[in-house]
Amino acid sequence: MSGRKTDNDQRLWFRSSRVFASNGSWYFHTREGVDMGPYETQFEAEIEAGILLKLLKEADPTDSAGPAQVIREFVLDSFDMGRPLAPSLKSNG
Repeated sequence: MSGRKTDNDQRLWFRSSRVFASNGSWYFHTREGVDMGPYETQFEAEIEAGILLKLLKEADPTDSAGPAQVIREFVLDSFDMGRPLAPSLKSNG
């Protein structure tokens, strides 16, 4: 048996370069152009980035709201958990 990767491998990866520190807190950047945070540690930001990525991959592709709805629910859940996020949109300029 070879150690070759197959299409059946179900791993979720994210680039650690999406996790960054700013003003003493940690954040991660989404492909949708949203910076999510603040988090107390880099590890926490990396874990949450992985969770959001999994939710985005599991989302119904026929849902017209798409990734925006998943991100909205992720942020609202953070309020329910008592650790509210303050996401920000980054302009392309």
